[in-house]
Amino acid sequence: MVSMPIRDGQEYRVSDEVINERLRVSLMLKKYFNPSLIDFIEQVQSYEYIPEITKVAEDMGLHASTVWKFMNVLRSKGLNFTSIIDIEKLGLEEVMLIIDEYVPLDTVFKATLRLYAPILPWGTILKYLVPRNMSEAFINELASIIPKEPRETLILTHVVPTKPSLAKYYDLKSKSIKLNWNELLESIVSTPREAVPRTLTSRDKYDEIDLFILKELELNPFTSLKKVTEKLNKELRPKTQVNYIRILRHYKNHIEARGVIKGVKLRLAPLVSICAVPVIVIIKGNPADTYRVCRVLGRHPYLLTASINPEVGLGVMEAYIPMNELFNLSIFLKELEGEGIIKEWHVYILDDSKRKEFTLPYNIFSIPVIDMVKEFKQGRDLSVIEEFEKALVSA
Repeated sequence: MVSMPIRDGQEYRVSDEVINERLRVSLMLKKYFNPSLIDFIEQVQSYEYIPEITKVAEDMGLHASTVWKFMNVLRSKGLNFTSIIDIEKLGLEEVMLIIDEYVPLDTVFKATLRLYAPILPWGTILKYLVPRNMSEAFINELASIIPKEPRETLILTHVVPTKPSLAKYYDLKSKSIKLNWNELLESIVSTPREAVPRTLTSRDKYDEIDLFILKELELNPFTSLKKVTEKLNKELRPKTQVNYIRILRHYKNHIEARGVIKGVKLRLAPLVSICAVPVIVIIKGNPADTYRVCRVLGRHPYLLTASINPEVGLGVMEAYIPMNELFNLSIFLKELEGEGIIKEWHVYILDDSKRKEFTLPYNIFSIPVIDMVKEFKQGRDLSVIEEFEKALVSA
């Protein structure tokens, strides 16, 4: 067991099981990670959509069987690709509640939950997906079942695509991820501002079929739509079986044509340092600058997700940071503040053993989210989400 002092004699503990799993993955990567595999990962992540395997093979000048071999090597080592879903295109936004109270998972409203994370030494972060313009009503309805008024409630309107660059940040000699705070700072300072994303009024409508497809593609972007069809009929049990042609039409017309998926990325959580801990980093400042920080850091393998609200200059990032780099992270953020790039920042350290991610709730448009909360209050849970890691194993 590895521990780190927090305050008042309390300790952050990383379980032996977590350490052993990270050590196992680390040792395997020393054997299998090579320039060819890294080039393959970079190529797959370069597209703004889900590429066909034949497309990847053609662009790399390889046979399709070689590409599948790369894919199988990653999967066998517990590394999976996931789709980057544009929640703004779906008409959704994220609501993050930061609570100065530990809230057990079994007491939490889960129907649209995306992230559950106890805070060390005490507290809880809950992140929900909510239809656009429903966040305030959702928060008010949820208030009566939260044990304490949240310290802060954040509304995030856009997901920043984060695609970790192993070509840039993975050292093949030491078989480890490079982390140089000064270089990251210089990269942010030298990166020009870009126009921040804007929320567009969209009349596009999505149903359970669309969101079920997205949920499955989030778990595995390269799964076949035939498998998605089989799973949908098994889980949703529609009165009339949904056929493959209908699923294909929904994917082509409602998902692909509307640009809902912004490409794929490799989930690198298993690759993190043996003694890394999950953190939530909140930054506030000029919208173009918070967006710039999220874009630059989104290329580093330690960053998991990034979301922003350009209207209020808010950015929220989730990352894994080695324990011995936690204070350096604070220095880095303080330097960003000193450069005038951000105005405020805060870091929350999370409990890795209890932190849970959840799949996309595919019924979020078929049942009003306020009604879902009311049903939960009456003891009826309308949740259709799954724990992401468990769903990956069964996928």
